[in-house]
This record gives sequence, structure tokens and C-alpha cells, in this order.
Amino acid sequence: MIPEIRGVEGKPAKLSEWCVVPGCLSLTQQRHHLWPKSYLRGQPYEWVEIAGKVIPNSVGLCVRHHGWVSSPVGGHKAKITYDPDTGLFDWWEPVNGEMAAIGLLRSQALVAPEPEVKRVRRQEGLCPSCGRVQPHEKAKTQNGLPKRKAKTWTLLVPDDGEEGAEILNTYVEDLAVVMGLDPEGQRLLRYHVLVPVLEWVNQNKGAFISDWEEAATA
Repeated sequence: MIPEIRGVEGKPAKLSEWCVVPGCLSLTQQRHHLWPKSYLRGQPYEWVEIAGKVIPNSVGLCVRHHGWVSSPVGGHKAKITYDPDTGLFDWWEPVNGEMAAIGLLRSQALVAPEPEVKRVRRQEGLCPSCGRVQPHEKAKTQNGLPKRKAKTWTLLVPDDGEEGAEILNTYVEDLAVVMGLDPEGQRLLRYHVLVPVLEWVNQNKGAFISDWEEAATA
């Protein structure tokens, strides 16, 4: 059961650079509101509160996918649903003639937005609240031990019309949240995300190859 939803005052939220549909490599071209004006009935439109949590009421889609969920002529080929248990949005589209959940929308705002001044202070090593220099502490892991030794493993990515680094960062950050990891709090975040994901693919080669071949011929 979806909890009560109410509109909250605010300017339109900044959209992600890339379309939020899982697997889409197109840039964001249009804004799509998750709950339309007709649903909110005169309430503020750009932000909504659900179960005490305030989130943006819009996401960025490419023209094709926006048409799938909103076009009055031949549209509604897909839908976005909200899961009240996880607080996340899923993308649904036809699979073998029936609507099926394809995956979570990318770049979902899973944490409350941090004011710009606090974000800048944090990046500069200052206290986010008062701006004072924070005492330097020897870096430790969560279990109190010194940092693990690490080395760099490089990966070449395209940097033309397709920004490979941005795409990979988006996937890693989205998966980190789903896996319960802090996207900003782990030095080896990419490693801790990619290893279990690649291990899962390795253990499910049959399903992966089948999906890969189907996508290649689509």
C-alpha cells in the first residue's frame, strides 16, 4: 500500500545527466514528473513527501523513454512504480507481452540533499556545520584497523559522445546503495561493488549469456 503523498514547496530538482532507465545510454532530454498535477490536486508540484521523506518529484528521461510513459498517442508502453518498502522506484516495460520490472531507476536520491555550503566544507576537510578545521585522525577502517594496502587497476573508457567514466560511476554508486554501502565513505568502494557483482555473473553464466545474446539481436 502506497503511503500518503503530499506536495512540498521547492524549485525543480537538478536532473541526472543520463536517462535514469536501467541500461539506457542516452542523455537526459526531458523532465518526467512521477506524480502529475492531477494526482496532487493543486499542491506544490516539484517535491513530494512520502512517509516523512522528501524527494524530488521528477526524473530525467530521454525522448524515447519519456514517450513510453507519457505519450497520449501510442504511449504508456512502460511505467514507473514506487515501492513503499524500499522507498525506491522501478522501471517496468513489456517482456514477452507482459509488463515486468526491468530494474531500479538509476541516480535515485536515496539520502536527503545536503546544503551546498555543507558539501563544500566537507570537501575541504572542514566541519560541515561550523566550518572549523577538524582534527586530523589517522585513517582507520570500520573495525578500527589501519587502512588496507591498495594499488591502482586502470581501465580505459570512451570520452567522446559517450562519457564512459560517468556511466561507470553511476552504476557503481547505484549498486553501492542497493548493497548497503556508503558511496562516499569507502576508499575501496569500486572494488567492493565490482567483485561481488562479477562473482554473481560468473556463477550465473548461463542466464547472463542468454540475456546478452538476446540483447545483441534485439
